[in-house]
Amino acid sequence: MTDTSKKTYRELSWPYFKEAFLILDLVCNELGIEYYLIGAQARNYHLLESGIELSRGTMDIDFAVMLPEMESYDKMKNLLISKGFRKVREPYRLIHDQSDTVIDLLPFGEIEEEGTVKFTDRITELSVIGMKEVNEYTIAVDLEGITIKVSPLEGIVILKLIAYSEKPERRKDLDDISEILTNYFDINDTRFYEEHMDVLDELQDEDFIILAGARLMGRDMKKILSVSGKLSKQIETIINNELQEKTGGITQYFLSQNYFKDYNLIKNIFLQLLKGIKE
Repeated sequence: MTDTSKKTYRELSWPYFKEAFLILDLVCNELGIEYYLIGAQARNYHLLESGIELSRGTMDIDFAVMLPEMESYDKMKNLLISKGFRKVREPYRLIHDQSDTVIDLLPFGEIEEEGTVKFTDRITELSVIGMKEVNEYTIAVDLEGITIKVSPLEGIVILKLIAYSEKPERRKDLDDISEILTNYFDINDTRFYEEHMDVLDELQDEDFIILAGARLMGRDMKKILSVSGKLSKQIETIINNELQEKTGGITQYFLSQNYFKDYNLIKNIFLQLLKGIKE
């Protein structure tokens, strides 16, 4: 886990989330539970930190919560409920009444079996593949007196590629992946020129910024993927499918939304991602 700068809720456009964050942090500290921020709010943190205007907001907050078993999960939820949250239909979701903040508590760790968590309602199963690996590379954020861990952007992309591969109807995952890829070079340009100049000549064309960002993203993803050969294989398979099929599901969606200028650029983005992962 690496450290970053201090922030306020208002700076991060999260003014209404403060109370929910404070209660969650209090409960997790009391129970000795590790958690970190994932999903759209984690993406928003990184974009806002870099001065990039958000294209899509969200009122939900997703947390990955490391737990040994379902009993600990239920205990955490019950304690949150006693402090102002309420249950809804989904067994992993709570709503903070005062701020109307929706939080999803996605358990991972010893509680999972083969990357899946089965809830006590005996109906809901949740895939948590990749959460353990991303947890190794979270970033610590000082947020008005509490420190929360946030998934790095490359971790968000890994989790969203897995999520889309399991549920292709979740197109918002692809929206987030596109936005991250579009901005990744600008967020990391200093680091690119200091540490990754070896690919400069290879990528000298009109699409340099997006392709260099994709190559760097692949290299950054590799650090997380190296924790698990199984996870690495899954991500490489997802990317290879886009390269081998004429119009894979992700490519087709990117084209339909005009996120990138043409088919060849999208294929080259996936190629650079894969090269970065394999280097």
